[in-house]
Amino acid sequence: MDVNRLAKYVTIAVSVGVVCFLLWYFSEIVWYIIISAVLSIIGKPLVQQLTRIAVGGFAVPRWLAAGVTLLAIWGVFLLFFFTLIPLVSSQFYDLRNVDFPIVMDSFSGQIDRIDAFIKEKMPSVASGFSIRDELVSYFGRIVNVASFRSFFASTASFISNLVVALFSVSFITFFFLKEDGLFERGFSFFFPQRRRESVHNAMTSVNRLLIRYFLGILLQSIVIFLLTAFGLWACGLPMQTSFAIGAVSGILNVIPYVGAVIAFVLAVAIVVVLSVSKVLTVGIGTVLLLVGVVFLVVRLIDNVFLQPVIFASSAKAHPLEIFLVLLMAGYLAGVVGMLLAIPAYTVLRVFAKEFFNNLEQVRRLTAKM
Repeated sequence: MDVNRLAKYVTIAVSVGVVCFLLWYFSEIVWYIIISAVLSIIGKPLVQQLTRIAVGGFAVPRWLAAGVTLLAIWGVFLLFFFTLIPLVSSQFYDLRNVDFPIVMDSFSGQIDRIDAFIKEKMPSVASGFSIRDELVSYFGRIVNVASFRSFFASTASFISNLVVALFSVSFITFFFLKEDGLFERGFSFFFPQRRRESVHNAMTSVNRLLIRYFLGILLQSIVIFLLTAFGLWACGLPMQTSFAIGAVSGILNVIPYVGAVIAFVLAVAIVVVLSVSKVLTVGIGTVLLLVGVVFLVVRLIDNVFLQPVIFASSAKAHPLEIFLVLLMAGYLAGVVGMLLAIPAYTVLRVFAKEFFNNLEQVRRLTAKM
């Protein structure tokens, strides 16, 4: 290998290392930019519609359309969370005040049978072990008062950081909305001149696919919220509780697979509390069965109708392919990885098709795009 080629490879390696270090060091700013890019993708269709409005000789300027769109985005978020927070917080307040030994007493027959079965089949494991004690200890740790005090003690620091984050994201998002293609031009700056046309084509495709994906996820969450809320209400749960569980289900739905399980566990816990508190007029077994049916039906509607439409129009990938990507992302980065898996995989496939389409494996992987 000649000296010039070695110097070229060393330069590339050093450059990549410096970029990775800067991304790590300024990770908060990078997240602000990513969130702003996502919000601008969601708001771009509204900006385009507003700029087409013309009354007489007046046309809506892009800066005004961007400002209105940004206000609309934050307005929706604020309306949603100011409606949601009182609902959810009241349910968690009820959970915090639960006397878990009393809850365990209401299931004493079933718990005693399970204990007896364990002692009979696994005597060595069952020595000194009690399911009742373990459950009381576990749920007590989850909702103990100290945890709530610790949470509220850190609220001031959280709010100050949140204000900085909201201002930064709003400022960046406004300019992404105002100047069409600003993010794409900034991204292509890191590529050589001869590659910038390919980068532009890739970013155009990414933008189109991600708009469909994020709007689809938003619609999916709203549908799941409504189906879950009205389904639980029809099963006899109080309206406030039903809509709180439905809202949490809609939010957690953005976490593939895991979110639905967490929402169901939360729903079961709340139903148990309501039953012990004598709020429900129907037996707990019947209500739990109905809640399970509601979540099962909603999950079937999501899997059969909603997800295929969203993934077919955005990721354009096989369901098994999507599942494996989500599984790997979960192992690598937990819940955050699962949240980012499909958008990141879509971006990678688009760029692979644009830059490495000469490879047979890439052509087969991106055939539907």
